[in-house]
Amino acid sequence: MPGIDGFLFDLDGTLLDSAPDLTAALNRVRADYDLPPLPVSTVRAGVSRGAAGMLGLGFPGIAESQYSLIRKQFLTYYADGSTELSQPFPNVPELLDELDRAGLPWAIVTNKSRRLTVPIITELGWLQRARLVVCGDTTDQPKPSPKPVLLACQALRLSPASIVMVGDDPRDIEAGKAAGCATAAVLWGYGDPDSAGLRAADHLCHQVNDIAALSQIRQRPGTASL
Repeated sequence: MPGIDGFLFDLDGTLLDSAPDLTAALNRVRADYDLPPLPVSTVRAGVSRGAAGMLGLGFPGIAESQYSLIRKQFLTYYADGSTELSQPFPNVPELLDELDRAGLPWAIVTNKSRRLTVPIITELGWLQRARLVVCGDTTDQPKPSPKPVLLACQALRLSPASIVMVGDDPRDIEAGKAAGCATAAVLWGYGDPDSAGLRAADHLCHQVNDIAALSQIRQRPGTASL
């Protein structure tokens, strides 16, 4: 297997624990409709499915005629408070520092829209450090299409076969595989760690340090699950 020369990271549930701010936004909308707040532990399960997943949890059985308005309210509230409570997962800053020191380029490939992504990663100091930030509206098709992944590979000027796509959702794994990348599923995120879609990844990462270890794979042939 070729050596690893670069990494592509999903954002929410992979690098960033954004569930607290997303929950706060959802609960603000629920309050507008006189509904009680939901705990973060409940909302986490819907984060990987985007606004549709979270609104499905917050407003089950919502009428189609109301969906667009409630979605707009939710995204407005989230944009207003997207950097209040969100934090990188433990050891993620150290991982990115280690990749930078090693000269291994990395990019962010997220399905979150650019208007929501840029303020967050700017606050974290990642906008200038990442070689590229590909958002859900950067290409005409988001993940699981390979298009965002291939765009990032081109920006890194690396063969997809030498890049690892890292994510917590089956769509990350599907997109990475379709683009010809190696894939790594993180099991601390918002996706179901037992899902067949995540388990189909080339590498299963139980902790952040497992991602750093992937860069040494050429010295440890045959390693498929860390």
